[in-house]
Amino acid sequence: MLEIVDPLDDAKLKASIEKHSSGKDVPFKEYVRTRKIELGKNVTQHKLIYLDTRYWIILREAFLGRRPDHSSVRLLDYLRLHARKHGIICPISESVFIELLKQQDLRTRRKTAELIDELSLGVTLASEPERIGTEFAHFFYSHDDRSSVYPLKWLIWTKLSCVFGDMYPTNTGLSQDRETVMQKVCYDHIWDCSLTEIVDTLGDKQPPLSDFKELASSLNVGIAKFSHKIQSFQQVFAKEFEGGLSIYMPEARKILEDKYEQNGGVMPINSEAEQKEIERQLLSFFVQTFQKKESARLFLPTLYIYALCHASVRWDKSRKLKGNDFYDFHHAAAAIAYCDVFLTESPLRTLLQANHLKINQYFKCRIISSISEAVDCLENE
Repeated sequence: MLEIVDPLDDAKLKASIEKHSSGKDVPFKEYVRTRKIELGKNVTQHKLIYLDTRYWIILREAFLGRRPDHSSVRLLDYLRLHARKHGIICPISESVFIELLKQQDLRTRRKTAELIDELSLGVTLASEPERIGTEFAHFFYSHDDRSSVYPLKWLIWTKLSCVFGDMYPTNTGLSQDRETVMQKVCYDHIWDCSLTEIVDTLGDKQPPLSDFKELASSLNVGIAKFSHKIQSFQQVFAKEFEGGLSIYMPEARKILEDKYEQNGGVMPINSEAEQKEIERQLLSFFVQTFQKKESARLFLPTLYIYALCHASVRWDKSRKLKGNDFYDFHHAAAAIAYCDVFLTESPLRTLLQANHLKINQYFKCRIISSISEAVDCLENE
């Protein structure tokens, strides 16, 4: 886990402690949730433009004066102007952050981070596992009383420093009240950290990063082995979606248990075998519930889009998965589910706009794969 080492100055620390000491009756998790909902309400009032890593690099080069072509400069100027006016936000995801850390040159890495800080206004989508978990929770709670839950689009945003999850001290040895105060103080400090500060903290450290080459190679073997059994795109999508669902059944079970306890029930302590059986039943329930794609798109958009991408590769028997495809699919799932515009490369756009995926029909996100088209689209709206 990333450690933010920049300390609070004394005056700021004192003010933060005083602020949270007066509100110590608010549980820490409720405080975090409130901050995220406030952020989400604000974020969704903006036009959201998601750039994949290639476009961040293009804009960085224009930012440094090393890419003088007119379209790149116009796109950069437009985004900077409207970010300053708070008309747009260019949020990132953990995939952008991971690919940022793959940049070996520390100067250009830092410049990329500076640009992300400026255009994102400090905003990122929550990590993909957290987003999918939130989508499951929203599905469960909204079925009781839809009017009593916040819109899903408010619940999946966080700050750049929390791109991999929330960080706060635990097991401090303090009393519960004092620990809660310190958790809030530390959380606020981390919440306000910029991506540039995080990059500076990491320095030349290289966290373990995967290029997914081995995974792609392994999956390609399996795809080729069973390709003769594929008879329709719907069939292969259903398999991919079910496979994605199965990964998250332990999380779904825990959400359901928490919901039961919040409603005054007491969950029995289940053995591991009993937990697995509950998860099997949940998987069967979800497979039946989401047989119609409309439900899957509505309640689990991240998992739905990611499964579509993988199904599209399997359906095209002449295509093989590449390591970078996994990053592309994660970008697509983040952007298409929750943003207005997605700037990406032509091959991914072609895949996403294939007729059998129907993404253009069901999601409002506009997919763009050229700088000139992006400029025309944004300046003429």
